[in-house]
Amino acid sequence: MTLRRRQWLAAALFGVAAIVLVAVPLRMWFDAREAAINAANDAVLIEQMESILLGEITGIREEWPIAYFVDSDIEYREPFGDYEIEPPLNQWMRESNGDRSFREYTIDDTRLSALIEPINDTSGYVTLTYTADRDDQLADLRSAAWRWGLVFVAICVVVGIGLSRWMISPMRRVLGDQQTFLADAAHEMRTPLAVILASSSQALARERSSEEYVRSLSEIRSAAERASSGVNEMLDLVRFENGQIMPRLAPLRADLLAEEVAASVRVDDVEILAVLGEAVIVQADMALLRQAVENVVRNASRRASHVELITRADRSDGVIQIRDNGPGFDPEILPHVFERYQRGDRRGEVGIGLAIVRAITTAHGGSVIAANILGDDGGPVGAVVTLRIPLAPAR
Repeated sequence: MTLRRRQWLAAALFGVAAIVLVAVPLRMWFDAREAAINAANDAVLIEQMESILLGEITGIREEWPIAYFVDSDIEYREPFGDYEIEPPLNQWMRESNGDRSFREYTIDDTRLSALIEPINDTSGYVTLTYTADRDDQLADLRSAAWRWGLVFVAICVVVGIGLSRWMISPMRRVLGDQQTFLADAAHEMRTPLAVILASSSQALARERSSEEYVRSLSEIRSAAERASSGVNEMLDLVRFENGQIMPRLAPLRADLLAEEVAASVRVDDVEILAVLGEAVIVQADMALLRQAVENVVRNASRRASHVELITRADRSDGVIQIRDNGPGFDPEILPHVFERYQRGDRRGEVGIGLAIVRAITTAHGGSVIAANILGDDGGPVGAVVTLRIPLAPAR
């Protein structure tokens, strides 16, 4: 099942659960309101009956409601007015068994409610009232309940879709990263493997001199080293992102580390220097920080003829700056140079060296930024990458 189908299934299940959760309290609310409206209607009937009984006692009959005196024993009814309503009064009186009771009556689509008030087992009074107002209130209540129920369910479904997206977004991101990783790995391996195949095929095509075999083997070895380096970088980045590599922090002279990297990295026609300065002691893992600085230096040496390493202390951080005189970073790519497989400029190689630099500095509790060095005309005349690592606590 695809992620999109899982998302819609989760949203549908959330909607069904919302309907169930909404139906119970909504039904309870509707029943309570309906009972209140019916109680109000019954109160009207009781008030009418009390006025009838009082009128019978006092002999004062003013504005009689629809009312009857009924004697079911002799099938007798006496209306207290001129009515065209003929409900089954004698039947109601017999079925009441001498107890007060309420009834509903419908004639010609007109609904009425009745109150039976026996004075003995066979006779008593009956009063009726129209229920149009009550029925209108119940209809409005029912419509309101449906509207609010549908609105609430719709809100729950929308929230369910949002929650399902939020819940599967890490999975979607992981799958996206895996697909990107595989695509980039295939792209990174394609060139060295093509060189290896081409060089080996050319060497085996015919008899060659020892020098030609050495040249072909050198090309194969160079391509294999590039492939090995790319694989190792990808594995290092995956380990960093999964938290499998944790720095072993100890006091470290950042200025001496910069001198060591400057002396160890050798690139033809590129001058790499460490500017001497004061001692800067940071809290870092020597191997990891060296890897980060070396990655930046090698990245700079691919596009520049002069690279400088500058170290200094800045408040609570040790700063290592790598400056070069190359063409600088592409302004459109500059905000993304530390993301995996971003090309910093048109001369740099596609790789993940700077992504590893960011992972290492972040693991140390530091940060890294990149910027262009601008000339008098506003154009880039170089690039600078600044690593900030927390200073070691003073002893």
